Amino acid sequence: MDIRTPIIHDRHLVKEAFEVLKSQTEPNIFTHPKDLTILTCRNEGSLEDRIIDSLVGYDKISILEANTKYLGLDLVVLKDARLPWRNTFKFEMINDYLQSGKCTTEYFMFCDAVDVIFVDHPNKVIDIFKSFNCQALFMSTSSLDGYNCMPEVLNWVHNINGGIPRYLNSGVYIGKTSFVKELFEMAMEYALPHGVIMDEYREYLAKEPKDYPHGSQDQDIIRYLEPKLYPRLKVDYENKMAFRS
Repeated sequence: MDIRTPIIHDRHLVKEAFEVLKSQTEPNIFTHPKDLTILTCRNEGSLEDRIIDSLVGYDKISILEANTKYLGLDLVVLKDARLPWRNTFKFEMINDYLQSGKCTTEYFMFCDAVDVIFVDHPNKVIDIFKSFNCQALFMSTSSLDGYNCMPEVLNWVHNINGGIPRYLNSGVYIGKTSFVKELFEMAMEYALPHGVIMDEYREYLAKEPKDYPHGSQDQDIIRYLEPKLYPRLKVDYENKMAFRS
């Protein structure tokens, strides 16, 4: 497994990669960057409904929580008791956190709890972010979810992604805290009432609802907002920041 990005966001690979990391490094090898907040969101209780077989063992404490603790990184974990889980809960939880003034760092980073790990120092993520000359940087994926409901946005993306068939992924991103706060204020307009549950997402997209992205997933909403926020918001199409197959 020759992955050279500082983060891996791939549910089929992270458990094995974390085991390799632990076999090659000592605990607490990193000092948390003073200017960075790393945050995740999850439901309270078990994560068993949100993980696949390759993640067995991380149903109570997510692999991101275990990984950051092992490496000596501080992780803000926001939890919500509501079930079934809806990904738009993230918008409400993060927006409340940012509006509270609890985030005092210059940079804010979000990582999905269930299938993201660090394999190198977060300072490398900050350096990659700065090289893009933007205010928020999202990783990318090959998934086209949601674009059937907003073909004009897909056409726009194809004009800026350099011919690379990858698209915004909201599982890992970093940005200036002030800008992320602005982004989430915009996203909240589409997040309430809360979106579709994951088990019904494909059926929801097939219907191509007229009020889309109202009621959709968090990633769809940020994809919808991307053209309005570019070039302050950019996508790492080559995934220098985080690996995803």
